[in-house]
Amino acid sequence: MFEPETRTPSRVSADVAELDAVVHSGGFWRLVPDSVPRLYAPVTPELLRRVEQGLKRVAE
Repeated sequence: MFEPETRTPSRVSADVAELDAVVHSGGFWRLVPDSVPRLYAPVTPELLRRVEQGLKRVAE
């Protein structure tokens, strides 16, 4: 079973900043076909929580 790690608010902020930097530098987009739209929601702690919850539902 998936065990989420416990993160402090400062660690979450650092994770969000790192993910945002990867996306903005093109590190993510070079991995997907050109047909995929390049618009995305801003990376926020709330978005990351929603993604994590969705992944947990899929894994159940």
